Amino acid sequence: MLQPDTPAKCCSYCGGRDHDFEECPKRKADAEKEEVAREPEPAAGAESGQV
Repeated sequence: MLQPDTPAKCCSYCGGRDHDFEECPKRKADAEKEEVAREPEPAAGAESGQV
């Protein structure tokens, strides 16, 4: 039986087999989009005059 030196990889986020969850480019891109979407919320609270 063939036993490669490197273990098999499977991303639990997107199902890709060439990388692990921590290295997932889709997960990183989604996280960046979510971070950008969150940024306007604190600014909206500052404009309403709340201290």
